[in-house]
Parts: sequence; C-alpha cells; structure tokens
Amino acid sequence: MTPVMTAKPLVRVGTTAQRGGPMGGMMGGGAVPNLKKLDPEDRIRAIARCADTYKVTTADGKTRDFWERNLRFKTDASGDGPEKGAPAIVGAGMMGDRADVIFAGPEEISGFVANKC
Repeated sequence: MTPVMTAKPLVRVGTTAQRGGPMGGMMGGGAVPNLKKLDPEDRIRAIARCADTYKVTTADGKTRDFWERNLRFKTDASGDGPEKGAPAIVGAGMMGDRADVIFAGPEEISGFVANKC
C-alpha cells in the first residue's frame, strides 16, 4: 500500500467524525436547533430542585418533573444558542423522560436552579 492510499482514508474518517460520526443522527449527530427563537413551551421560566427531582416550569406555565439523572445542564454560546436569561429545554431520549436544559453561559445555571420543596 502506498502512503497516498493510506492518507486518503484517514482524511475521510476525520471528516466523518467532525460531522457526527458514522452513526449520524442516532448518537446526537443531527441538526442543531436554533434556540434564539423559542416557543413558550421550550423556554424555561424556573427550575426547582427537591430531593432527587427537578421541577422545570416553562414560559407557558406548565411544570414537568425530571429525575435528577434525566436532566442535563448544558451551555451553548454559539449563534444558535439561547438568548442570555432565556434558557431552553430540548427533549433528549426516546421515551420523553429526559431533557437538556441549555443556557447561554455557565454563569446562568446557579441563578435558575433553586433548592425548593
């Protein structure tokens, strides 16, 4: 095998990995949603933590309970990330029991999560 032939597959593998890997959308490699323009059911108004449960209240006034291991806190400072002070909730999981809460920056997380039973 010549070095040219060896280099070609390595470039292809590298390019594939940057686009989400060979699994594509199955492992989170799908399109990233734009979190700047959110519907009220996707915008978080408050998060309360009591024992092992997070109660997430959205801008439409509805509250959902999540077991603490099923709710993940993330940040997105990109152009598609949420506005400062308006975190988003995005479903994560096939059964509807998991979600990601996405903030504009890490400094916002403590201000939104209240220990309250």
